[in-house]
Amino acid sequence: MSNIKKLLGEKIKSLRKAQKLTQEQLAEMVDIDQRTLSAIECGINFPTKNFVKIAQALKVDLKELFDFDNTELSDDEIKQEIINLLDCINSRDLKIVYKLIKSMLL
Repeated sequence: MSNIKKLLGEKIKSLRKAQKLTQEQLAEMVDIDQRTLSAIECGINFPTKNFVKIAQALKVDLKELFDFDNTELSDDEIKQEIINLLDCINSRDLKIVYKLIKSMLL
């Protein structure tokens, strides 16, 4: 799980910097605390409830957040990580993940 969190955090940070946004600016756009955004970018927190807001603020498709340039995980490893993550979240967040995945397939 930590690999995906780290890769996602690096991707968000890269997209933020490409748009010349500070952490404070992006955090304000997403309506989260700057410390929370910092923890996301460092791979400590997983932005389960803020995926859509972050993608919108960065003006990218949701799937682009998960387009890791230098991923070292195989497809099978990624699938296993997803299964592990799904086992750890509550029912409400599971429904959010379902909607996110479904929206990526449309």
